[in-house]
Amino acid sequence: MVTQSYKVKSAKLANGETVFVNDHVYVSPPWSERDGTPYNVARIIEFIPPDSTPRKGRGPSQEISVRLSLYYRQTDISARNVSDFRLLLATIHTDVHPLANVRGKCYVRHKDRIEDLIKWKRLPDHFYFAKFFDPYIRKEYEVIRTENVRNIPPEVREVLLSRYEYLVAEREIVPDLTDSFRACCVCDKWAASQDSVRCEACKNHYHMACVTPPITAKPAKGYSWVCLPCSLQRRKDVEDQKFHYGASSAPAPKPKAGLSKSKDKVPMDLERPDVSYRGWPWRYFGLYTRAEDTLDPDDLIFPRAATRIGRNFQTHVPTWEEQQEAESHRVSGEAEAGPSRHIGVERGHDVGERRHESSIDIWCTPSADLNTYMNDLQSLKMPVPPYNVDRLNRGVLLYTTLGHDRALKIMRGMRLDDFPPKMFTPEEVAIFEAQLEENGGLDTHKTAQLINRTPAEVLRFSYIWKNGKLKEENEALRAHHKVSHSHARQNKTLGAPSLGRIRGHASSTPTDDEVSLYDASFISTNKLQCAACSTKISSAWWRCPRTVPGNAMCEDCGSNYRKYGVISFVKADDVKKSDKDKLKKKVDGVSGASTPVPPAPKLPPCASCRRMEPKSNMARCKICTYSVHSGCYGIAPQDIGLEWVCELCHNVETEMDRLEPHCVLCPREQSSVKNIKSKKPLPDFDLLSALKPTEGNLWCHIICSIFWSEILYRDTKTFKEIEGVTLIPEESWSPSCTLCNQVDGAVIACVDCLLPFHPSCAWLSGYKIGFEFTLAKAGKREVITTAFKEHEGVMLPGCWCKSHDLEGRTIYDPFEIDPELNETALQVYAASYKGVPADDSFPLLRKARGLAHVLPAVPVHEEYESKSCKECGIDVSPIWHKGHGVSKVEAMEVDLQTANGNGAHGLANGHAHDQMDIDSLQNGVQDKGPSSLWLCHQCSFKS
Repeated sequence: MVTQSYKVKSAKLANGETVFVNDHVYVSPPWSERDGTPYNVARIIEFIPPDSTPRKGRGPSQEISVRLSLYYRQTDISARNVSDFRLLLATIHTDVHPLANVRGKCYVRHKDRIEDLIKWKRLPDHFYFAKFFDPYIRKEYEVIRTENVRNIPPEVREVLLSRYEYLVAEREIVPDLTDSFRACCVCDKWAASQDSVRCEACKNHYHMACVTPPITAKPAKGYSWVCLPCSLQRRKDVEDQKFHYGASSAPAPKPKAGLSKSKDKVPMDLERPDVSYRGWPWRYFGLYTRAEDTLDPDDLIFPRAATRIGRNFQTHVPTWEEQQEAESHRVSGEAEAGPSRHIGVERGHDVGERRHESSIDIWCTPSADLNTYMNDLQSLKMPVPPYNVDRLNRGVLLYTTLGHDRALKIMRGMRLDDFPPKMFTPEEVAIFEAQLEENGGLDTHKTAQLINRTPAEVLRFSYIWKNGKLKEENEALRAHHKVSHSHARQNKTLGAPSLGRIRGHASSTPTDDEVSLYDASFISTNKLQCAACSTKISSAWWRCPRTVPGNAMCEDCGSNYRKYGVISFVKADDVKKSDKDKLKKKVDGVSGASTPVPPAPKLPPCASCRRMEPKSNMARCKICTYSVHSGCYGIAPQDIGLEWVCELCHNVETEMDRLEPHCVLCPREQSSVKNIKSKKPLPDFDLLSALKPTEGNLWCHIICSIFWSEILYRDTKTFKEIEGVTLIPEESWSPSCTLCNQVDGAVIACVDCLLPFHPSCAWLSGYKIGFEFTLAKAGKREVITTAFKEHEGVMLPGCWCKSHDLEGRTIYDPFEIDPELNETALQVYAASYKGVPADDSFPLLRKARGLAHVLPAVPVHEEYESKSCKECGIDVSPIWHKGHGVSKVEAMEVDLQTANGNGAHGLANGHAHDQMDIDSLQNGVQDKGPSSLWLCHQCSFKS
């Protein structure tokens, strides 16, 4: 691919910049050919020498070309709006452009090689990428650095490090690649995740072929596998009664956090160029890659997909013998069928295709005389050619009405006046072309109404007009002239000279229509206004793309659109100033000498949704002036009034719950959380002021309680009491928050990238919080579905970080109101999913279950007392009796020891006995063994 013989490694652009191999540049065809699309971002792979081969219509070229590796923008693969226009997608897509099409330099780096991403994106002409897109499979892949990959054979890793800077892999295999090296316990070779299994007990890896007997397939989802030594040890422990069921076993070893190792800080050499092999810094290494194949330098670097060859994808074609046998059975079956037996149409064939149909309705049969007539008509010498449409139409009309001979006689006598040309006037052609521009294509009926023609005439003229334009274009290309009309073709089939020029110096101001800048003469004769910011002052004016209404864009808006593909419809400073002047003049013109009445004090908006409407549902605490909607805070309709008191103020009076209002799901240390808040002054009350009491007399944010299905509301209308905090799994408490960097409190994960953070930290950082609807999966009967506005299905809460584009997805804000239900999305979700089940109506029992989930189980060790009769010495009896003459102290000691022997562990009613009181009552009886104080049933009966 790379031309090794060509020694040119750098070139100078039209704007004076010098580019080298592996530099990132803007590239684009001329303005008329790219139809106003933004620049493409690409990397220079190599410089290609001028093409010295003369071609038809032009001589040898003297212009250097470049081979480029293109990047994709998000808008290139999706029609949704993009929030981060600096994010690109890496691809394996090359294109060759003349050097004149290169517009300037830019800078692109991988996300892991950027020390401060926010600072990087603020710099002009700076981009970054983190994913790979394959245009053939139409799928996105993760791009990871090769030095972070550890779970591959050492020799393969060494080769990959020397050739490629990045590896492209599926998202689900990235944790396996970045984990520590895995080796088979049998052969000590690398155990790939596709060909190995892991023991659930000892956590060791085995090749499926190394196990005896070999395993043909990995365990199904939901099942685990245990190796033979662990299985035998488990069976031995059970037989020896060393494995106690119900006892608290040792915690299972945590899996190795390979992904966290990959995120260890590695000293980054930001100035070091990316390692590349044959012009490419990345290759595919994913689910469908054999690690040994990557050692081959000629191995393909493209992404791969699962094979589509096999019985599940291809039909089974029978052999010739099987076809003959099936045909014989079919014929014999037809012979046995009687006349009364109905034989339907064979599956896979149309009606009338085979002989199964007894009759076919025929409307008319083709006439052989018609073909003879058309041949005779074609041989006639007439003033118009044989392919003329009017000639053919008249010939067929006369044949159907008059017959063969009379039709030929009339056609033979026609002259040129009988075939008048149906040409359009210049005014009609102008209307026709204007309709093409407006509709983006041909609308025959609308155009026919405007020019008072039939749709057939408009359609016929469109072909004549199109051929005429193609003729003009071809003649211009052969003469090396520029094609500037708006309907020119978008490709250059005849090799026209390059038209790519950009603005370099003041003396080189372009004056033709192919570049995207207006010349000075056009600016002086026309008053231009930016289509984006509406400014009328600019040092240069760019042409406006067709997607934006307008003719021109200012220097900033035009260059930003071409570089970043984004248009910001924000008014310029001069436009804002003029608007203020107009408003000032309008205010000054109002006469009024009296002192204006001061406005009434504004009521604060809702602390949760920051809106005023609906005011009828607004409640305000009479103590702390906390204002909130009833649907946002959970207030019963009868409680809304002037005497309403919020939960925190009510607790100050009753002291039922903890006086310090702190959410149990948020981190205890608030110093790091406060640093997340923006520089703007926050209001006195916000969303984090909405707290509700829990079952343990603590507090919890309403917004924090919606993300865990274990948390329920005892009253779904008021969002309290909050239960189930102790049932939240341990996995939610152990990770560190990526926003406040604290390992405290319960964290949730981003719906799209699984980034962990606290719900309160996410709200302070401006993350998107809301509800999204999904379809219920078939086969699951316990799935609860609900409806909100126009959506119906399973309502799921979620939080999305700022790295994702949510355009086109329907996500309802928690405080968005359904006008039909007159309830917020939070109320609908709480009523459907947060209520306590009807069969679990005892709060004390639910609290006990929660404590049992938190407290470890106490191992039960049963101790059996050996009893023997003090008279006969027998140790077996159906009933044991206390011996005669035993004192009360001895009887008390026997009762205590009996209680201990029955598994009470020295506890009576849950409390330990006072050992000093027992010692004071024993009086020397403690030395006597308990076996000497019992009588068997026979001796007791005799006595």
